[in-house]
Amino acid sequence: EKLLEKASEFALFDKSTSVVSCKRTNRIVRDYIGATGKGPLVGAEKRLLRKSVVENVDPDSLDDYFSAVESFSQSISRATSLSYTAGTADFDSMNNFQKGEENGDGSNLEQAREAIEEANVSLKKAVLLLTEVPE
Repeated sequence: EKLLEKASEFALFDKSTSVVSCKRTNRIVRDYIGATGKGPLVGAEKRLLRKSVVENVDPDSLDDYFSAVESFSQSISRATSLSYTAGTADFDSMNNFQKGEENGDGSNLEQAREAIEEANVSLKKAVLLLTEVPE
């Protein structure tokens, strides 16, 4: 036990009393939405607009489908620009904060999250309008 106690101390710094802090990063968000060329959403708009996919939309619902895809595209574009700004010029997003403490309401990273939620809603609308998903 004494060995463990001594191991938790380094010179005058007692590691057991240190505060765990977290840092928000835009890298994970940008990877996920495909802004860096990797992630599940890379080329999603192009895939939604493929002829083989559009043929599976009921002709009466084509306008709704294209509106949903356009809304998805706008939301992803907004999230991309906001997440980039969060990593370069948004002090709230780059600031350290204590673990379990929320920080960054109104930050670019928070706004990017909201844009991604809007994109998710639009994508669900578009997928629901597909009658059969092509392989």
